[in-house]
Amino acid sequence: MNKKIPKYALTFLIFISSCSYVEQNDFIVTETISNEPNESIFYSVYKTGIDNYRFEFSANYGTDTTKLFEYYLNDAVYTVMNFSITRSDDTLKIKTNMPTENICTETKNKTIVILTNE
Repeated sequence: MNKKIPKYALTFLIFISSCSYVEQNDFIVTETISNEPNESIFYSVYKTGIDNYRFEFSANYGTDTTKLFEYYLNDAVYTVMNFSITRSDDTLKIKTNMPTENICTETKNKTIVILTNE
């Protein structure tokens, strides 16, 4: 009764276990932060566990969408997260009421996006 598992079956199992769709999160909502003529910046909220959420910030430039960064909120309800948006020239500052380290990135349209709680 010693059956050998084919190599391709083991490779397939390793591949499946590493795919992100196996660990899919529950999508909740997408909100637009900035809507300029050539670019829109938005975030999507996903539930990743009990009272745990992932905020995925992205930019849409033409037909191309690029993920900018992620923010994880643990042991809370995502509706307690408030954002204050300030735009100055080519900089978009997103201030949140929750603790976070400063995250800074740049979009393809050269907009600097900063997430902070200061």
